[in-house]
Amino acid sequence: MKKTLPILLGLALSSVTLSTNVMAEDFDMTQTMKKMGFEFRQAAKAEDIETMQEAMTNLSALIQRSKQAEHPEEREELYMEGFKKLTLAIDNVEEQLENGELELAQEALREVDDLRIEFHDRRNPSIWKRLFG
Repeated sequence: MKKTLPILLGLALSSVTLSTNVMAEDFDMTQTMKKMGFEFRQAAKAEDIETMQEAMTNLSALIQRSKQAEHPEEREELYMEGFKKLTLAIDNVEEQLENGELELAQEALREVDDLRIEFHDRRNPSIWKRLFG
């Protein structure tokens, strides 16, 4: 029993480590970003509050999942800043929708698009920005 206890503990520990790595690998940022883009487009072309609310709920869920995922250490701070700002912008859109203001929600959705552009540029600066700052 004394000899098998360390072996069992070692196996249990390696199993937990392995399952954590598998869960982290299950998250695909590229696919999630594509889904986020799809939900954004659905919200942008929505002609009624219910359709836009559904797309915004889906977009919000994708952002929450992205926040919980593991990110490259060198980009962690940038990603978290972007997700935080995006969450605030989406909350604004959802608030307008709850108030029955489709037009104001569509205007607020522009801020979400502006954030997308800003953070994509910051994540992947152009060759000219890299060369000349």
